[in-house]
Amino acid sequence: MTQRRVFRRIILPGAWLIIGALIAVSLVKLAFSGSSPAADDQLYPSGEIPAETVLAEKETIKNSLSIPGTIELVESQPLTAPTTGVVNWAFVKVGDNVSQGDKIFQIRVESSTEPATTEETTAEDHPQADPDADPETRSPETTVSYHDVYAPATGKIGKFDIEIGDDVEKGASLAAVQPQGFHAVGTIKALDRYRIMDETLEATVSIEGGPEPFTCKNLSIGDSASKNAEPETPGEDAEMADPAVDAQGESSSGSEISCDVPEDVVVFDGLDMNMDVNAGSADDVLTVPVTSVRGLVGKGAVWILNGEGKEIRTEVELGITDGKVVEVRSGLKADAEVLRYVPGSAPAVEMDPGMEIIP
Repeated sequence: MTQRRVFRRIILPGAWLIIGALIAVSLVKLAFSGSSPAADDQLYPSGEIPAETVLAEKETIKNSLSIPGTIELVESQPLTAPTTGVVNWAFVKVGDNVSQGDKIFQIRVESSTEPATTEETTAEDHPQADPDADPETRSPETTVSYHDVYAPATGKIGKFDIEIGDDVEKGASLAAVQPQGFHAVGTIKALDRYRIMDETLEATVSIEGGPEPFTCKNLSIGDSASKNAEPETPGEDAEMADPAVDAQGESSSGSEISCDVPEDVVVFDGLDMNMDVNAGSADDVLTVPVTSVRGLVGKGAVWILNGEGKEIRTEVELGITDGKVVEVRSGLKADAEVLRYVPGSAPAVEMDPGMEIIP
């Protein structure tokens, strides 16, 4: 028998027999014993995401805000009647320039008093008079007084709301004085108010195509979310209102910031402007992201990781912020490892479509 025939008839069938036996044994073992726990741990994620940390580092902070807005006329000052009466005289005409305290209108007030009857007078002066006699009455006495209305501010007289000779009630609108001053007005986010709590700050206002940038003083900040707001009466449109649109409208409300434009600067009502407010800076100071701190004014807290990976709350003293990082004045050392996000406030993990975490 040749070697070729031996290989084909004996060796090759024997090899296939051995391979089949090995496969059979493996299948039996897999069916009765199952997969190993170690393999399962490697194949399936635990679902736990390690906390993200950052290092406290030294850098320079510049706390400056750039706020767009417009130039607006100072609000007009109303002239109201100080008492009920008749508009007797106007000392000025529409369009006149007046100074604070100038006379604008005069109100004529007539009042009458009921006199005592002759019977009462006789009874007092002549006790012997006949008490049954008819009393003799006299006409009411009329007194006239005049009240002046003064300009509440320096400015220009607006359109009259009344005419000479009109009867007016106390508090009725007579006219208005329009001051010739201007404000630079913008809107900032409510949280940014913490960055410019110093009321002595000034702003630099720039008007494209206008005068040179100028200093705007008397910086003031006030809520403007409900300014000039009028209550709406629910109607058919209210039933179809989109809650998402309402929420967006509420979130867009902020705080109004304004300052006085100097009198020697030529501006006009409605001009677009940009207001730059420099609220201070700090060089080479220890900083952490604002997302790492709970409380950003005066004092706050950060969370550091100890050697065992445990999160420990640490009180810190805070300084200025630029809205991204905040100065840490005490309570933390350089290169300390802190959580990037305050516990419970970390943003949701973004996953690719179809990705699932198996518990």
